[in-house]
Amino acid sequence: MKILATIYKELLLLIRDPGGMALIFIMPLALVIVMALVQDAPFRDYQEIQLEVLFVDQDADSLSAKVKEAFEASPNVNLITKTDTAEAKKLVQAGEFKAAIIIPEHASETLRRKTRQLISTVFSNFGLPADRTDSAVLPVIELKIFFDPAIKANYQQTLSNAIEKIIANVQTSWVLDELQNQLSEGNAEAQKTDFDLSQIIHVSQRYASENKYQGLMLNSVQHNVPAWTMFAMFFILYPLAGNFIKEREEGSMLRLRLISGSQLPVIAGKFAFYFIVCLTQFLMMIAVGIFVMPHLGLSKLVLGGNAVLIFLTASCVAMAATGYGVLIAVYFRTAHQALSFGSVSVVILSAIGGVWVPVYVMPEILQTLSRFSPMSWGLESFNDLFLRQASIHTILPNVLRLLGFALVTVSASVIIHHSRTVV
Repeated sequence: MKILATIYKELLLLIRDPGGMALIFIMPLALVIVMALVQDAPFRDYQEIQLEVLFVDQDADSLSAKVKEAFEASPNVNLITKTDTAEAKKLVQAGEFKAAIIIPEHASETLRRKTRQLISTVFSNFGLPADRTDSAVLPVIELKIFFDPAIKANYQQTLSNAIEKIIANVQTSWVLDELQNQLSEGNAEAQKTDFDLSQIIHVSQRYASENKYQGLMLNSVQHNVPAWTMFAMFFILYPLAGNFIKEREEGSMLRLRLISGSQLPVIAGKFAFYFIVCLTQFLMMIAVGIFVMPHLGLSKLVLGGNAVLIFLTASCVAMAATGYGVLIAVYFRTAHQALSFGSVSVVILSAIGGVWVPVYVMPEILQTLSRFSPMSWGLESFNDLFLRQASIHTILPNVLRLLGFALVTVSASVIIHHSRTVV
């Protein structure tokens, strides 16, 4: 009954505090929507690279045609043709385009001659008849790529790799063609074979997900909804610590202790009430991700299918957040101390825990520190469930860490509170 009475009292206090209600329920909803909108473009930068690239064709032959054809078929590159190299370089330097590809004059002809010389050299080394009519020393073919100085490193690497792949395919095709030409010399009945190199090896890319969730990947909604939900849960310490310290300063806590003796039911009641509040926050934020985000032009939150494990993880995060709030409330003697330390510590835990940006894009030292943040444990578990359809065995280590964190904080709270109330 004492626990139920404490829960009812906390409910009345919360209802009578419009600012606290807004902080707990309205602000987190606004925060998750704003952060999902703000981070939508950066997430697309990592996953849907779109480049506007200038193309200067001074070759006007088969090599440049192959390069142009490959890029025009790519959905990630918008190729814009220019005729002047200096103009293209100036436009890229000014930041109007991400890059410019320059195919030099006579590139195709030089590559053909180099290929012919290569095959002839190989034949001569094996004592086979070879075409030695062209023995001139040819210059290296230099395809130039000018990059915007402010281009992201992943853009630059993607474009460079694509061009190298195209050139390698053209070289391989021409080597095979020249090899057949020299082998068939003097043999009128010889017929050349056309090779489709794409039919030899094909790289298939897909996400390792069940068929129902094929193609599901981390985006701004899948990251921000669980991340900022945990942030909101840990900020439960604001009303919890504020009410707790206010009762202590006004003498209410002392009167309760004199009447009821043990303070354990009081702490248990507060813990139970704010645990329920945290779960309510979670349900509201999930509802926003499913029903509101799509109307804002964002992706719909996908839960992954295992509602039981999701609820289990949310409950463990709620217990960890509530336990931390109780510890802050009990340990500090004034509201100013509790709320100042509590807010700063929650921001730090969220930052190193991957709430602001995913852990994998952080520096190595922060990735190491993230292992000690309860928000990182919760976020990793949610990602496992939402994106990887993980089993209980996968999330169990992080769930146990959250439970252990909750147990330690609550136990410390009881010990500290008891030591300070002993007459």
